Amino acid sequence: MKYKWMLLSLMLGNSVFLAHAEEASTNAPQSTVKPAVEVIYNDPRDPIEGFNRAMWDFNYLVLDRHLFRPIAHGYNDYLPLPVKSGVNNFVRNFEEPSSLVNNALQGKWGWAANAGGRFTVNTTLGLFGIIDVADMMGMVRKQDQFNEVLGYYGVPNGPYFMAPFFGPYVTRELASDWVDGLYFPLSEFLLWQSILKWGLKNLDSRAAAIDQERLLDNALDPYTFVKEAYFQYMDYKVYDGNVPSKQDDDELLEEYLLELE
Repeated sequence: MKYKWMLLSLMLGNSVFLAHAEEASTNAPQSTVKPAVEVIYNDPRDPIEGFNRAMWDFNYLVLDRHLFRPIAHGYNDYLPLPVKSGVNNFVRNFEEPSSLVNNALQGKWGWAANAGGRFTVNTTLGLFGIIDVADMMGMVRKQDQFNEVLGYYGVPNGPYFMAPFFGPYVTRELASDWVDGLYFPLSEFLLWQSILKWGLKNLDSRAAAIDQERLLDNALDPYTFVKEAYFQYMDYKVYDGNVPSKQDDDELLEEYLLELE
């Protein structure tokens, strides 16, 4: 992924105080009143940025730092790789049938057949998905969600939303995520089973992101860094990695530089 950073140098001038020669005493320095700083958010994709930033601070500085990160490091450091892979394979195997439907709705018949084949092979030969036998046979995992189906047919991402406890979403995701749970076997899950599946899947995803922690911690604005990365991730999934080139970043940069002149 490509990220652009700009550094703006601020020139600070020194105040000059004039003294009158005929006065015997030294004049007291004049006090200046600094205008209040007004923060303006102008990203049309993020109309509630003030709220989202507050939720980001809570998620990242509190929950992740003191809860999710230690758990993810413990999971990554102390569980053997075969155990982690087995749990992740088992959990994601349940999503193959919905992926079959979502790929078919996009006319991606090859990937639809791939998802059906993976579910059949891994559920039987792979011990209910614990062992990814299908991947060994050349059937790579590519799981599409209904959110991607909507994006494929032109439904925009919609406003960005930072959900407390859960992290970033776009409105299209929030409106459509429930659809994937309508297909077997996810439709047969009880509430606690759905929560357990969600927790195990996200634990593995959080552990996989450990290598990116330093990159995020050193970002000039971690909130914007994550937001831009998430929008790119959404486009990447919708276009299966072949995202059309855009000139938006260059146009915004040019507009910003013109404002500085």
